[in-house]
Parts: sequence; structure tokens; C-alpha cells
Amino acid sequence: MPISQGRPFIPGAIAAGLCLALMPLGKAAAALCPAQLTAQLDTAFSQAPLDTAYTGMVLQTQGPTPRTIYSRHGDRLFTPASTMKLLTTAAAAHQLGGDYRLRTSVYGNPSGEGIAALRVVGRGDPSLTTAELDRLAQQLAQSGVRQVTRLVLDDSYFPGFATNATWEWEDAQWAYAAPVNSLILNRNAIALQVAPTQVGSPLSLTWAQPLPAGPLPLVNDAITVAAGAAPVPLALWRPGDTPTLRVTGQMAQGSNPRTVNLAVLNPAQQVAAAMAQALRRQSVPVGQTVITQTASPVTDPELAAVESPEVRDLMRLANRDSDNLYAEVLFKTLGVTAGGAGQGGTVAEASRAGGEAVRAALTELGVNATALRLADGSGLSRHNLVSPAALVETLQVMTTHPQGRAFRESLAIAGQSGTLSNRLRGTVLEGRLQGKTGALTGNVSLAGYLQPPDYEPLVFSLVINHSNQHASLLRQKIDEILLQVAQLSRGC
Repeated sequence: MPISQGRPFIPGAIAAGLCLALMPLGKAAAALCPAQLTAQLDTAFSQAPLDTAYTGMVLQTQGPTPRTIYSRHGDRLFTPASTMKLLTTAAAAHQLGGDYRLRTSVYGNPSGEGIAALRVVGRGDPSLTTAELDRLAQQLAQSGVRQVTRLVLDDSYFPGFATNATWEWEDAQWAYAAPVNSLILNRNAIALQVAPTQVGSPLSLTWAQPLPAGPLPLVNDAITVAAGAAPVPLALWRPGDTPTLRVTGQMAQGSNPRTVNLAVLNPAQQVAAAMAQALRRQSVPVGQTVITQTASPVTDPELAAVESPEVRDLMRLANRDSDNLYAEVLFKTLGVTAGGAGQGGTVAEASRAGGEAVRAALTELGVNATALRLADGSGLSRHNLVSPAALVETLQVMTTHPQGRAFRESLAIAGQSGTLSNRLRGTVLEGRLQGKTGALTGNVSLAGYLQPPDYEPLVFSLVINHSNQHASLLRQKIDEILLQVAQLSRGC
């Protein structure tokens, strides 16, 4: 999706009576008195490019009796983008606990000859790979399974849509919006390398690895043009009624190959084929293979199992690296486990149930979640509506929560790690800000914990919606505002 480049930022005039202007990143600024803060930040929000956007910010001291030292539209509802993951992971830490794991099980009852019908039950492990399927197959062979008459892949744990119904179709093509079903394999994603060939010939399209159930169907309408030509940009898309991927556009001869990461839209079929292949590698023949989305009681013993990393590790990937798949798995897991549903049998749609579970968990924590609309767990949905105040309340309650350390350690660190590794580097806030970033076209956000050098610890959320500027410019504006906050001083 093309996005127009934002115009360069030129600091405007400061409000009368203020001695500070927004400083370029990395430059030192004079101490900021708390009494000056509101006027200083109001001025920042009233200048281009933020003057035409919808902006909100809440800034509080951190602690059991926080003081709000700045609020702009704090109780209004915004599209949070990936700061939504703060709510999802806080709820997961609270309801599931840091040591919770997602288990993939194989059930069966082999006869004396080792013949069995097997049922593979997935519970949404986002880390499941082909290597884990090989481990399952090895365990089955060791348990005496010599032949599989019927292999059932139970994909029912997360009932409802694997691809969130509120996501945009353009997003759904890409790996960052891969389906989130009960049986996930290799992140439900595949890499495609696109490279030029001879002038006038189609581009070379090469899959990084074969898919177990066979390659995705491709229509290659992309052409190689002469070196130095201005190529038509590449586009990859799927029509709404077919899994076929169409590639259009051009690349200049001699230009570097490009790798694009795509969503695999039939993940359960891939797991079925991969599990059958894993069993055959153990010399275990497989007869009929069936995929089901209908939950049924498990009566046979568990013959093999693998587990995901602990929830605290899943949280770290969701927040630090802004991994949508991991956040959505936590969101749906909360939905199917809330109220003891366990196997998801009493849940009609896992994402809808996830939203209800997150709201209930936040309310239990003391966050005012009544007005929030929670359509997904990652923030990719534009149907989410969250207030800056709710983000700050969540961050505040997690400072004293039993899982608070794991929650805070899951966040990116300014200038050092995750999605903040290249932001605020070399400034006074490097290593002093832990937070969660967010970005959708026109919407950019950041929320977290901030420690000014000469002021008490702070908790903040800052959200920009409905901007026509490039995300890089909006991130710069957020960083400049936070650098002003970092100049707060106790001495005036």
C-alpha cells in the first residue's frame, strides 16, 4: 500500500512566556518546570503536522497514588494500533500466569499390532514448527504406533474465523496478518523471493521452502525491464474468491532480489500434510487424513505432546517485537479459557470471546474498560477503540501485579531493543524508556514507562490518529515530545 512521504518538520514559534522549543533529537534542553509542562505540550500538539490530526496523551507519575500531570483527550477513544498489545498481554499475565504453556497433543489407542487412529489436537501454539511435528512423530513411534489408519487434525480449539473478520483484505495477504487457528505451523507464513531475469521475461518467483501440502498457486504477470528503466512497482495480491496469488509490476535487470513474506491461508491443510510426512519419516504409514473444526470429547490416552514456551516468553515477543501472531494467540486463548471453557466448546467465536475476556480481566485489575471496543489482540484491526487513560491505567496496575516484572520485561527499551531499538538512541532517554509502539497508516502511538533524569518515574500514553503524514515523521514528533517531558525537573 503506497504511503505519501511526510514533509520535513521545521520547528515553529513557541508560546509566549516559554523558554523551550522542541529540540532536535539528541540535543540538550534546559530544565522544564512542571508548571510549564501543559503549555509546552499544548504548543507541540497545536503545531504542524499534529495540528490537523486527532491526538491524545496522558502523563502520570508512577505509583499507588499517581498524579496526572498532563492530559489531552485522555478519556476519548482512539485507534490504538499495536499499543493494543499492552491490554492483551496484561490480561494474559493476569489470567493465565507467566508459566502457562500451550500444548499440542496426539491421542490414540494402538492395538497390539501398533495400529491406531490418531487425533492431533492443536491449542494455538504459535511456535510450532516442522521440527516439533518430527518430535511428535518420534514419540508416537516410541509409544508403539506402527501404522495409522486415520489421522484426524483437530483445528477446533479457536472456533470462528482464523483471519480476524475486521482486518483489511490487503493486510490479510501478508505474514504479519497470518491466520490464527488452532494448528499453526511455521508461523502460517511463507517467504517468496522475487528476482529479475532477462529483459522482457517474467520475473523469477522462488519459494524459500516447500509447503507440505504443495505450493500456493501463482499467476506471474511481472516483467523484467532494462537496467536504468523506471519500473512499475511490484504488487502481490489475491482476488477475494481464490487462494491464487497474482504478481504484477516490474523489476530492472540486475537489481537485487526481494523477499516478501506471505500468509498461508490454508494452515490446517499444511499441518495435516506435514504430520503425515513426519510419521512416514518414522516408517509409520498413514491412511486417511481428516481435518475437523468440530470439537469432540477426547477419550483416548495422550500418546505424544509438545509445548510452547511460557506465556512470559510469548508476551515478550508480542510486545518487544510487536509480533501480531503471538498477541492474537494470547487473545484467543483468553477467550476460550475464560470461565473454564477450556476446549473452546462453549465459545462461538474466539476473537469475540477474547475481547470479552480481556475487558473482564482489565476490569478485575481496576482499569476502566467499559467504553473500550476490543476487536483483536494485536491492534491490526481498525475496529479497536481504546482511550489513552485506559492504556496508562493498565501500565500503572501492572507495576504492582505479581506478574508485573514479566510484563515490564516484555517491553522494548529505547535505543536498545525491539521496536524501539533505533529510536531515541544517543538521547537522554536511551535506556530510560520502556514501551510499546504502534503504527497503522495514519495512526501512530507509543505507551510505556519513562524515567526522566531529574524527576520521578512516569507512565504515559500518546496516540496520533487520522494523520496524512508518514509514520516516520509522526514517530519523530512523539520522540520530540517525550524528550521535552524528560527535561522535567524537581528543582523548580
